[in-house]
Amino acid sequence: MENEKNENMSFAELLDSSMKNNKKLGKVVTGKVIEVTNDNEIYVDLDYKADGIVPKNEYSFDETKDPHDEFKSGDEITCEVLKHNDGFGNVLLSYKRISKKVSKDKFWKEAEVGKAYEGTVSSVCSYGAFIDICGVQGLLHISEISWERNDNANNYLKPGQKIKVYIKDIDKENKRIQLSCELKGEDPWASVNLKVGDVVKVTIKKLLPFGAFAEIKKGVEGLIHISQISDERIAKPEDKLKVGEVVNAKVINIDLENKKIELSIRDLIGTSEEYSSLDKEE
Repeated sequence: MENEKNENMSFAELLDSSMKNNKKLGKVVTGKVIEVTNDNEIYVDLDYKADGIVPKNEYSFDETKDPHDEFKSGDEITCEVLKHNDGFGNVLLSYKRISKKVSKDKFWKEAEVGKAYEGTVSSVCSYGAFIDICGVQGLLHISEISWERNDNANNYLKPGQKIKVYIKDIDKENKRIQLSCELKGEDPWASVNLKVGDVVKVTIKKLLPFGAFAEIKKGVEGLIHISQISDERIAKPEDKLKVGEVVNAKVINIDLENKKIELSIRDLIGTSEEYSSLDKEE
């Protein structure tokens, strides 16, 4: 009866059945490379009933990588077991899955604030971008990319782009990282040379119920409170201003340490002040 049953089984089923009765393989195995084929497949000696095979699509998440550059006959390789029988008598293995885990573990072990990495942009949204570093996703917030208020990360980064980043903050317990980069450039506030009473030519950038944000120079904005827009009582900033409009405004308060400048249009009403103190900085 057993012989009749065996005769009805396919070769693959017989081999798989035979394997189950021999040395058991764990989820992760280490073996020696037998050969890296011209088709970029890696055959592995697992000291087992059958050899292992890493097909091309299980070698790396980067399809351009060539296993010949990393492995040769006799090298040790650690893989994850996907199937004990791939249908052709080999143990189906994945190198990319285990290497990603190893890479992640190494990253979390060695990562520290200030350390630099070359990352790859995974995705981009209005508030920033997620950067892949060794399989770990880190957030590069828009405030770390541009000095301009309400800027959009899509203006600077695209998925797949390589970028040098630095760890700004790290939470190993919850596996979270915040990143910074060099795109932001020099702090424009460092060269601000203004004092209370100066008049500057500004561009209205954003209107809010409580006032308007005006650009003094690229990366430097001041707030014109609704009470400082007109000598008339107005219900909303839109009653007197529109986005993109260029106006003169007077500096009424300045706090460079906290990057805050308060401006007034109302204080210039009825005066002949037409000069711009911004010219002093250019």
